[in-house]
Formats: sequence, structure tokens, C-alpha cells
Amino acid sequence: MNRNASLTSLTTKDVSFAIAELMPNIIRGVQLDFFVKKGVTQTQFLMLAAIRAYGRCSMGALAKSLHVRMPTATGIVDRLAHAGYVQRLHAAEDRRQVVVELTRKGQGFMHEFESVIRQRWEEVLKSLSAKELKAFYHVITKLRLRLQPQS
Repeated sequence: MNRNASLTSLTTKDVSFAIAELMPNIIRGVQLDFFVKKGVTQTQFLMLAAIRAYGRCSMGALAKSLHVRMPTATGIVDRLAHAGYVQRLHAAEDRRQVVVELTRKGQGFMHEFESVIRQRWEEVLKSLSAKELKAFYHVITKLRLRLQPQS
């Protein structure tokens, strides 16, 4: 965003750039330390996040959503299954199709990660006034609802 632009002339592009610049600062250090302690790579984390977002899903859907080839997705899931974060099941409709879901350990990992990120946000949000915090909450809630999968 042009630093001299007034707030009334903001565009969605300006705001998207500001968000993109903010996110690395929010997760800086927290993310890497957390992954190292848990023995999970960033790539494995992306797979866990995709599985959590989809719920029980096929290997094909995971590979497509992460823009990787099926052998790459299979290797990542193999390592996550070996570590106890995910489990493979056969689809009820077609036993040849393999679906993946988070285990309790995988769900716990994602909850712990969210807790760490939530604590980081709490630190950052302390700089906002009550009015700013209320406005931010309204916007975030609206965006979260917009980003939820449509049933």
C-alpha cells in the first residue's frame, strides 16, 4: 500500500498485501520451534492442515489440494501415519479407494498449534483499543464464515 494513501482509498489489494506482510510476523519463530519439538516438517503440517480442513478425504483430493503428485502425497501421509498423526481407511463405497483422517494424536497436534498461534495473536492484539478490537473481531468473524466450506 502507498504509505501516503488515505484510509478511505484502500483497495482489497492494499489490504491483502498488508495481511500477507502480517502473517510471517505472526508465526515467526513460533511455528518453527513448535514443529521441531513435535518432529513434524512444514510440508507434513500442510498435509495435516489439509486433512483437518477436509475431514476424511481421499489421497487424490489431498494431492490435488496441495498441488503435488500422488507419490509425493503418499510419502508424506506414510510418514504421518507412521508417527501416529493420521490413519488410512478404505472408502465404504469403493474399498479400492484409500481415505485419510486425523487420529486423536493428529487432532491434538492441530489443537496445540492453534493454541500457540492464538497466544501469539493475543500478544499482538493487546495493542488495539477496545473499539478497534471489536471492529477487528467483526471482520474476522465475517471472513471465517465466508471461508467455511459450503455444505
